[in-house]
Amino acid sequence: MLVSWMIWKERNARVFNGTQQGLSQLVQGILEEGSNWIRAGASKLAGVGWPHQLRTSSFVPG
Repeated sequence: MLVSWMIWKERNARVFNGTQQGLSQLVQGILEEGSNWIRAGASKLAGVGWPHQLRTSSFVPG
C-alpha cells in the first residue's frame, strides 16, 4: 500500500503541478516514508524487515 500511495502522489505531482522526481528520489522517499510509518506504529511493515530488505534489493538504486 505504501509504494502504491507514493507512486500515486508522484503521478499527481506530475499531472497537477508539472513537477517530477527522479527514480532514486522516489525510492528514497518511499524508504523514508516507510520508516515514518514504522515509527508511527506500523508493526507489520517493521516485521517484514523494512527498510533493510529493500536497501539490499537489486531494484533500489544507490
